[in-house]
Amino acid sequence: MLAATLTLSGCGEGRALDRLAAGEHGRVAQVRSGDVVVLDTGLVVRLAGLQTPHEGDPGADEATAALAGLVQGKAVQLYYGGARRDPFGRALAQVRITGGGWAQGEMLRAGEAEVRTFADNRAMARAMLGDEARARIARRGLWRPGGAYQVRLPGEVDRSTTGFQLVEGRVSKVTDAGQGVYLDFEGAGGFAAQIPRAAVLDLGQAGLAPTSLATRVVRLCGVVGWDGVMRIDHPEQIEVVDSK
Repeated sequence: MLAATLTLSGCGEGRALDRLAAGEHGRVAQVRSGDVVVLDTGLVVRLAGLQTPHEGDPGADEATAALAGLVQGKAVQLYYGGARRDPFGRALAQVRITGGGWAQGEMLRAGEAEVRTFADNRAMARAMLGDEARARIARRGLWRPGGAYQVRLPGEVDRSTTGFQLVEGRVSKVTDAGQGVYLDFEGAGGFAAQIPRAAVLDLGQAGLAPTSLATRVVRLCGVVGWDGVMRIDHPEQIEVVDSK
């Protein structure tokens, strides 16, 4: 049963990758971190759609070792489904390991990475979020108790918890503030989510109209600023946890 499930999953991922724009080939010459590799062509590649702990942070060495075990010395092909370069000039790509599957999926299923999508780079987001959720529920890798990753309650977000976070809570109020829409949360303290006006239509088309989120339990992923506000600019950052 398990083997059949993995085979079906792999086939689905393969078809999804094939729908993206095929990019460069190369062999992985260096693994710089859990989400950055260098090909033998000299091209530096940032694995699109995920992130791992930064160098020096808890879990960083573990994630780097996990990616090295997957791709070091192996032939890969890049696939593009959004912005192709990041501000540092690195390729932003989905990575297929020749004869060995999809690097992003393998890292997420092992619990050694978490999903981080952007408005201009969301390819494979549904599959990646599913892989992350299964690892999180199973407490694998960096999701294990005491590991580097955790889902916070709104009341646990304060000035010491800036940066990329997963926050889960019940929306207590939805406020249209002209420049965008704000989501406030029960027991939040100073935490809120802000949806820019330009993103409201996109969320509505995805079945996530901000007004529909009132009283719902949602899980958000994004960067929390110094003011305790998380900016939400694309639908993949919001997951409705409860059911009506």
